[in-house]
Amino acid sequence: MQTLPSRREASGFTLLEIIFAVVLLGILVRFAMMKLVAPATMTLPAQAQAVAGLVRKAQSLAVQRGQRMCFRVDTTGANGRFAYAAPTGGACTTSSVTCTNTPESCLSMAQGVSTGTVTTTIYFNSLGLPVDSTGAALTSPTTFAVSFTTSGTTATKNIVVSALTGRVLVQ
Repeated sequence: MQTLPSRREASGFTLLEIIFAVVLLGILVRFAMMKLVAPATMTLPAQAQAVAGLVRKAQSLAVQRGQRMCFRVDTTGANGRFAYAAPTGGACTTSSVTCTNTPESCLSMAQGVSTGTVTTTIYFNSLGLPVDSTGAALTSPTTFAVSFTTSGTTATKNIVVSALTGRVLVQ
């Protein structure tokens, strides 16, 4: 009488083992691809989120202090800088804010990430709502752009402050 081969004698892989191997290989390829991507292109979304966080901080300080705060592009171009300050006399002067003395009020872009070429300023009133330099409500959203160029390709992230609500989004 002939017996059937037992499971241990059968050669090959089970479907579960093959799926596990493919998933593991996919994870390894993902980490390998991250090493091939330029570090600055990976940090562009993180730096855009940092700019949005600084805008939100200026907005919350306006509410906490009960005074108008401004947020602006302090230095344009590569490795540009954003800053916020309490305006004196209506104008947003960040010259009184030195990033070495009060680094929490400034954010410098790193690894070749550049800020927009147009100096943009936004004010927040004591309610945290965006206003212009005269205190009038804004009618259109304010946009701050950060970008990175590599091999002729430019990636850009926009930080948009909604005109009516002051909501800060990264697009």
